[in-house]
Amino acid sequence: MTTLFSNWLNRRAELRLGLRITAAGMIGYLLAYLLRLPQGYWTVFTAVLVVQGSVGGSFKAAVDRLIGTLSGAAYGAIIATIVPHASPVMAGLALLISLAPLAVLAAMSPSFRVAPITAVILLLGSAGATEGPFVAATFRIVEVGLGGVVGLVISLLVVPARGHAVMGEQASRLTRLMAKLFEIEVAGLSSPIDAPAIRAQHDLIQAAFDKLEAAATEAKLEQRNLLSGDVDPDPIPRTLRRVYHDLVLIGRVAAEPLPEPARSELQEPLKRLAETTISFLTACGAALAKRRGAPAIDVCDAALGRAIGDIEKVKDGDRLVALSFAFEQMQRNLSDLARRTEEFVIEEQAASGSKGD
Repeated sequence: MTTLFSNWLNRRAELRLGLRITAAGMIGYLLAYLLRLPQGYWTVFTAVLVVQGSVGGSFKAAVDRLIGTLSGAAYGAIIATIVPHASPVMAGLALLISLAPLAVLAAMSPSFRVAPITAVILLLGSAGATEGPFVAATFRIVEVGLGGVVGLVISLLVVPARGHAVMGEQASRLTRLMAKLFEIEVAGLSSPIDAPAIRAQHDLIQAAFDKLEAAATEAKLEQRNLLSGDVDPDPIPRTLRRVYHDLVLIGRVAAEPLPEPARSELQEPLKRLAETTISFLTACGAALAKRRGAPAIDVCDAALGRAIGDIEKVKDGDRLVALSFAFEQMQRNLSDLARRTEEFVIEEQAASGSKGD
């Protein structure tokens, strides 16, 4: 029971999203019923589909849905009016004329993804025949527009997830994955490395970067549309990318264990370095997720400096030169990550203080 409860607690973001989707669907249904909309399920569909993991994602989904519906409904209504489609052959011709340009638009821009679907429903559905194409198009735009507003308002008011909060959670997961990768790589400097484990870790990191950068894009969208006055989200993924590139370089050196006597002489410094770096990356991740408690870089920075100095003493080959260079780069980039994390945390603390005032 305790484990089950703990698992549910770890799924709080998913539970909150589920609550927002449910609320959006029910309010969309209520409004469609009260307004006697002829195809009220469009409102419910749109409200449910618009609600995303963050406010920025919901805003983009609402705008895209409205643009796609508006263009698809307007163009479909024009084609339905000027092309007679009583017979199957003419209906097929009207469908071709409707689909072709809208499909190209959808391929060129995600904002038009629902445009072909809207045109097809308007052209072949029963509502277009009974209401008339332009009346049906008007109702579809109203229904979808209402659903989009409902979804966006719910995203803003019901346990909202801001883009920066989602970004912090994704950055936290990414730093843990990078810490694990560094642990494997440092171990590989002393003993043969598990190549499949390394590849699997890189795949997980790339997937985490995709989610982080998507969340940063949504946070940026919130800023542009005055839905957020938070810190610039771009430095966090950019800095983490640089740290990851350092890990890639270290991984190339760690493809095989270091030769003796370098392996024995560097075993202790590298062990201390792994412990402090893993601790720092994990602490950065926790600070980014909670937006408080930015860690100091001092201990990790000192461990990196000592490791670089020890490598200089035993340097006798290109691999150690590359390892020293990678650690120097990592030292600079981790210091930059500490500053970026502090900025991210300070911004949240300032915002919380202003709300309290």
